[in-house]
Amino acid sequence: LDLVIADVSGHNVGAALLMAETRTFIQARARGIHTPSQMMDELNRFFYEDLTRAELFITMFYLNIDTKTRRITYSNAGHNPPLVWRSNSKGCEWLDAEGLIFGVRKEVVFAEEKGTLNPGDVILLYTDGIIEAHNDQGVMFGTERLCGLLQGNNHKSPDELIHYILDQVRLFTGVQNFSDDVSMIVMRVGE
Repeated sequence: LDLVIADVSGHNVGAALLMAETRTFIQARARGIHTPSQMMDELNRFFYEDLTRAELFITMFYLNIDTKTRRITYSNAGHNPPLVWRSNSKGCEWLDAEGLIFGVRKEVVFAEEKGTLNPGDVILLYTDGIIEAHNDQGVMFGTERLCGLLQGNNHKSPDELIHYILDQVRLFTGVQNFSDDVSMIVMRVGE
């Protein structure tokens, strides 16, 4: 199982088209590429010229989960590190790996990290629109606040958790609409 989250700089049709093309690239190449770091390398090489010309960039986190063994392998291209609420320690940890955003350099080494998930762990992938949302005093929502929400509400279903986090960010900012794109993926590890 692969979980992928990405964000394109900009808020225009060009950025939306780049994200659609990224999605298509991943789906078309998924069978021939065997590791997250290989996928990141291929994506960066494929998009480098277009991104440089358009003065855009893409951040991405790519997580592969072996559903039988619960082993994970992941790579990061400058995206926010996902949070994992660990059922055994009752705390949050960040999944991070070294890697530059797409579109800055043609040759980039994307680190690949490994780990294991346990039954009951909850994974949260998110875009920066969540943690960079700010209140009227200019205080950002931040990763610590997000971790607190995940820690205190890990019992909720993935759908409930997404809606709860969105509601809490809206309460924090005092606005109904976000100033940046917001995307989240939540997955609970089964027995």
